[in-house]
Amino acid sequence: MRNWTLNRYFFRLYVVSFLSTLLTVFALIYLIDLIEVSRRSRFEDLGFGATALFSLLRVPSFIGQAFPFIVLFSSIYTLLTLNRRLELVVARASGVSIWQILLPFVVGSFLIGIVATFVYNPLTAYTKTLSEDMQTTMTAGGDVSSSDRVPWLRQEGDGIQSILGAKTVARSGTVLGDITAFVMNDEGIVKERIDAARAVLNDEYWLLEKPRVTRVGYRPEFPQEYKLPTSLRPEYVEQRIADPEAISIWQLGSKIDVAASLGFNTDAFRMQYHTLVAQPALFIAMTLLAATVATRFSRTGQSGRTIAGGVMAGFVLYVVTFLAKALGSNDVVPPVMAAWFPVLAAGLSGVTILLHQEDG
Repeated sequence: MRNWTLNRYFFRLYVVSFLSTLLTVFALIYLIDLIEVSRRSRFEDLGFGATALFSLLRVPSFIGQAFPFIVLFSSIYTLLTLNRRLELVVARASGVSIWQILLPFVVGSFLIGIVATFVYNPLTAYTKTLSEDMQTTMTAGGDVSSSDRVPWLRQEGDGIQSILGAKTVARSGTVLGDITAFVMNDEGIVKERIDAARAVLNDEYWLLEKPRVTRVGYRPEFPQEYKLPTSLRPEYVEQRIADPEAISIWQLGSKIDVAASLGFNTDAFRMQYHTLVAQPALFIAMTLLAATVATRFSRTGQSGRTIAGGVMAGFVLYVVTFLAKALGSNDVVPPVMAAWFPVLAAGLSGVTILLHQEDG
């Protein structure tokens, strides 16, 4: 009964700390992003309400990337608070081991990871899609790309060959913004260039809205719409240019199967899938890392070194995670290995250090 009461107390403190940190980080990122979006020239014509909504839709994606560090600093803050109030000292003196103290933190991190993976991630994918759609619809014609993964697409339809490029992507690649297309003649030479603010993929053609059509030897024309023939299917376009982070974990499995059936490299999608699956374990590893720097008794004024140690641990893990994700997404190492290596490295390091601190 005593341990149950203590565990509930620690669990409640940790969850409250996590939610407080999450709200603080959300507000800070939202403010910074709102200022950044407002200062871009391509957003000057938008009202404050539209700009604020656009920034609000972007923030969940940034928060998703910061989740491991929110868990890390929430754990450090909670353990430091308990340390300063001597509650950890009293608990250890009464015979409670470090592993019993950390149990509610580990359970809390695991539950947060489950929610982040299977609830928050679909929400993030949805808001990211909406923000990309807003950028494509309202701000086409600018010079800012929403994705660095957008390639040029070579296509053919009704005997017409063309090359299509875009600066912004929405709706899994079926809506493109800031379009530039080159239409070829039978000899493969460009015969006309088409620039449009927006293009929508329909059955067997791209519908370009209010384009500028420039033909060699003629003045530019400005029709209301232009149908560019294509044989590309939505599944093909999605697998070529869709951002894996804009796809929910519930849909990634089917997207991977479709990409494999079309003969595409699925490493980027597999990397995103395994990263999300490993997320609850990563949060537990972050909690163990936090415990290595925050569970030792420290006098007043010595917490600065603890915080610095936590920052250093988080930075190192961020670099390792970034490199592993890059390697896994580019077919250098298997995605499952790249996704789980930072988790195992952080978890084993935390357990090893805690064993040394506990047992010498």
